[in-house]
Amino acid sequence: MAQSRYLIIGLGRFGAALAESLAEQGAEVIAVDRDMAMVDAVKQKVAYAIELDATDPQALLSIDPLKCRAAIVAIGENFEATVLTLAALKEVGVRDIVARSRSARESRILQAVGATQVIELEYEMGRTFGKRLIGGAEAQPALGQALKA
Repeated sequence: MAQSRYLIIGLGRFGAALAESLAEQGAEVIAVDRDMAMVDAVKQKVAYAIELDATDPQALLSIDPLKCRAAIVAIGENFEATVLTLAALKEVGVRDIVARSRSARESRILQAVGATQVIELEYEMGRTFGKRLIGGAEAQPALGQALKA
C-alpha cells in the first residue's frame, strides 16, 4: 500500500481543493468524478484524474483502490451516491474510508455503513474558524483568503 497515495471521489469545491492540497504536499492523488468537466478541472494538478462511476465496485477495481492509503468520499449534495460509493469501497476491501457529511444524522449513517472517519465540513470549519478568530492577527489572512475564493 502506498503511504502517500490517496483516492478522492467527488471533485466539487471540497474534493478538488483536497486533491490539490494533497498533490501540493507530494502525495499521489487519484481524483475521480462522474462529471468529465470536474475531472478536466483537476487533471493538471493531480497524478490521475478519471471519469468513473464510483458506486460500481467493478469500476472501482479498475483503479486499484487497495493501493491507496485512504479513500475520501467527497461527494457533496447527493447523499445516496455517498452511501453507495462507501458501500462499494467496503465491498472491494478498502479499509480506510473518510466520508463527507452534512449533518450529525448523516454522520451516524455513514459510520454505520462503514466509514472509518466522517468529516462534517460546516461544523468543523465553524469550530476551527472560531478558534482562529479568537487567535487574533493570524485569523485576518485566512478571512481575506476566504473572501477571495
